Amino acid sequence: MLGVNSLGRVVALIAVVAGFAAVAFAGPATAAEPTVWACLPGQTDDMCAGSVEGNILPAPGKTGGPLGYKKAESPPVDCFYLYPTQSPQDTPNSDLAKDPPIRRVVVQQARQFSRVCNVYAPMYRQSTSPSSNLDEPANIAYQSALDAWKDYLANYNKGRGFVLIGHSQGSSHLGRLIDEEIDPNPELRAQMVGAILPGANIHVPIGQLVGGMYQNVPACSKPGEFGCLVAYSMYRSYPGAVSGFGQLNAGYWSFPGTRPDPAQFEVVCVDPSRLDGGDGRLRPLANLDYVSNDPPASEGATPWVSMPDYYNAECMRQAGAHWLNVTKVDAPGDTRPDLASLVSPGNDLHLVDVNLAEDNLVSIARAQSDSYIADLAEREKIAAAKVRKAAAQKKLTTLKKSLKKRRVEVLKSNRMIKSSAKKCARAASPKAAACKAKKRFTRKKISAGRQIKKLNRQISGLNKEIKRLDGIIG
Repeated sequence: MLGVNSLGRVVALIAVVAGFAAVAFAGPATAAEPTVWACLPGQTDDMCAGSVEGNILPAPGKTGGPLGYKKAESPPVDCFYLYPTQSPQDTPNSDLAKDPPIRRVVVQQARQFSRVCNVYAPMYRQSTSPSSNLDEPANIAYQSALDAWKDYLANYNKGRGFVLIGHSQGSSHLGRLIDEEIDPNPELRAQMVGAILPGANIHVPIGQLVGGMYQNVPACSKPGEFGCLVAYSMYRSYPGAVSGFGQLNAGYWSFPGTRPDPAQFEVVCVDPSRLDGGDGRLRPLANLDYVSNDPPASEGATPWVSMPDYYNAECMRQAGAHWLNVTKVDAPGDTRPDLASLVSPGNDLHLVDVNLAEDNLVSIARAQSDSYIADLAEREKIAAAKVRKAAAQKKLTTLKKSLKKRRVEVLKSNRMIKSSAKKCARAASPKAAACKAKKRFTRKKISAGRQIKKLNRQISGLNKEIKRLDGIIG
C-alpha cells in the first residue's frame, strides 16, 4: 500500500506541465525533417512501453489493492499524442531532444493509453513560451507537429482508427490539425475514433455540440460516442473575468484568426467523469517513478497510484465562462492529500487537467474504441452485403432470362407435340417420323419443365437472399 508521504511526491510530477520562459530564437524547423518519436511501438526507447500497474489509495471504508491494469495486446486502434509546454530550452522553439521534463510528462499523460491503443508520440519543435498561433514560434511548432502527423499517416497508420490526445499547447496544435486536416476530410473523419484535448479553449456556439471551430466534429455528449471531441479546463470555482482558460474574451488563445464573439460562442466543456459512464467522480492517476527525474536503471513494477472518490466534477457556466468545476468529496476521516491543492494552490487547475481525470479518459478512449470497431464491423458487414446483393441481382437477371427461354421451349414443344400427334395418328407405323418427333418434343417439354421448376426454386431462393441482405443494408 502506498503511503501519504509517497503520494505527496506527485506534486513535482504534475507541476512539470508548467511552461518555461524563452529568451532567444532557435531557428525554423527543416520542412518534413525525420520524426523523432517519444513513443513508438517496438522502439527501444519507447516511453509508453513501461508498466501501467500500480496500487489504489482508497477512500475511508473502501478497499485498496492493485490496479490490475495491463497493456492491450494487439489493440485495434492507435493514439497520437502531443505533450504540453515542457521544454526547458532557452529558445523560442525547442529542438527535438528528449529532455527530462518531456520524458516525465509523456509517461504521466500518454502511457496509460497503451491499455487501449498503440501510442505514437512525436517530439516536436514546440514553442517554449506559447502565446498565439499567429506568431512565428507557434507556427513552427505546429508545422513540426503536422509533419510528424503526416509521417504517422503515411508510414504507420495503415487505415486504422485513431484517437488524438493532447494537453495545453499539444491540445491547441491538435485542435488546429482537426480544423485544417480532419474536419474537412470525410475519409480522415471516418478514421477518427475521438479526440481528448483539455486545456486549449476549443469553442462551439453557446449550448451547442458542433459549429464554431469545426463544422463536422462535435463535442461528445454520451458514453461510447465516437468521432467526437472531449475538451475542458479545470477550476475550483468560477475562473474569474481574466482567467487563462474556460472563456473566450481573455486568456489563452492559440488558434489562427481573431477570438470568436463570446456573446455567441463558448469554450467546450465535456465532463469526463460522466462521459465514462460514471457518477461525477474523477479518477486520478500518477506515476511515482517519474516525479522529478527519470527513474534509475529500471522502472518499478507498480509505479502508478490511483486515488478514487476524492474529487467530484461538473461542467458549469457563469458570466461567459464554461469550465469543469472540481470539488472535494470530503468523506469523513479521509486523510489523503489533496493533490490538486498541493500542485495548484490557487483556483486554476490547468496543471492537473489530465492527471486528475486520467483513468476516466482512458475509459472514454476504450469505450470509443469499442464503439468504433463495432461500427466498423457493421459497416464492413453492410458493404459485404451490398456486394453480395449486387451479385445476387445479377444472377437473378440471368436466371429470369433462362426461365423465359425454358417457358418458350415448353410452348413451342406443346405446339410441335400437337402437330406431330395428328401426323402420327395418320401414319401407317408407330415408327414413322411424325411419331418419333412427337416423342422427341415430349422429352424436350419434360426437360424444360424440370428446368423451369429448378429455376423457380433458384429464383425464389435469390429473392429471399436479397430480402435478407436488404435487412442488413437497411
